[in-house]
Amino acid sequence: MTAFECTLCGKCCMHAGGHLIEVDKRLTGRDFLCRQKIVGGTFRARVEEQFLDAFKDTTESSKHQSWCPFLRGLPGQEGKYVCTIHNSRPLICRSYACCAMRIFAGDGREVGKVKGRRSLATEDEDLARCWKESVAPLAIDDDTAWRSEVAGILGRAGYRVEAYE
Repeated sequence: MTAFECTLCGKCCMHAGGHLIEVDKRLTGRDFLCRQKIVGGTFRARVEEQFLDAFKDTTESSKHQSWCPFLRGLPGQEGKYVCTIHNSRPLICRSYACCAMRIFAGDGREVGKVKGRRSLATEDEDLARCWKESVAPLAIDDDTAWRSEVAGILGRAGYRVEAYE
């Protein structure tokens, strides 16, 4: 199994961030006392040195209330976003995996992703049908065994699967 590589799309922090983290107090120019809204408790967030300038630019993030308060565009790279507190992010962020599996057609195009634990995201009708008929009915609780079985099913259907830890 391959380790997941972030593509810096920022989608994980654009849609859930504002619901997960709330800044309670600014402690210094780069340190914040924050509250974890869902799981409770507080943590200290520290904006990393290399992202201080990006963090100061609130142009884009202030327009989007659903964004994590620490998500910023990567300077000079359109469509790329960074967590400015990556090293001090809370456990809920550390344990989140935006993509557990990527699914590729025979020609190498990415045609689907398994998000969260076992939710397929695809616009490919053949993959959606295969998933509904052969994968969705699987009654396997163990995630490792489930991923292995899914990779086999999709492989026999002509797809290539990259599963992530």
